[in-house]
Amino acid sequence: MRGLTMVEVLVAIAIIVIAFIPLVNLISSNAVTTVKVGNYARASGVLTKFMEELKHIPIKKFQEDAPDIMSGNPIDVPVAFYPDTVASLEELKKEKEFWLKASMKAAKNEAGQLVEIAISAEVLWHERGDKTAANEPVRNLRDFALIFNNETRF
Repeated sequence: MRGLTMVEVLVAIAIIVIAFIPLVNLISSNAVTTVKVGNYARASGVLTKFMEELKHIPIKKFQEDAPDIMSGNPIDVPVAFYPDTVASLEELKKEKEFWLKASMKAAKNEAGQLVEIAISAEVLWHERGDKTAANEPVRNLRDFALIFNNETRF
């Protein structure tokens, strides 16, 4: 009875290792993709919460608490308008840091009444690291909404 030589065993091991390299690469790329999709899902949740919070603010409150909106120029959305979103961002910091940039711009009718508010928001993050990770590319997700004043006409 003849056994396997050392060369035959090494060749067999080399073939098995070479066969598993694509499988290992596939598994690691799937893990990276899963993390990226999870980050986009979290960012989407933050944007949705933000927009829903702003949609439920009475138009009069926009005028009272952010009088600069009547200038017709874009202004930052006051943080006081979205406390639940801020709380969500703080909760997310335990795993990954996301940050929000948001602005709003008003349109007035001929009588000077506020007709609509255009809200533009963007959630940003780095795949690795926090807000200060300058060597990492910034990922982002954007959303836009119009809030109409039902009491006026354009």
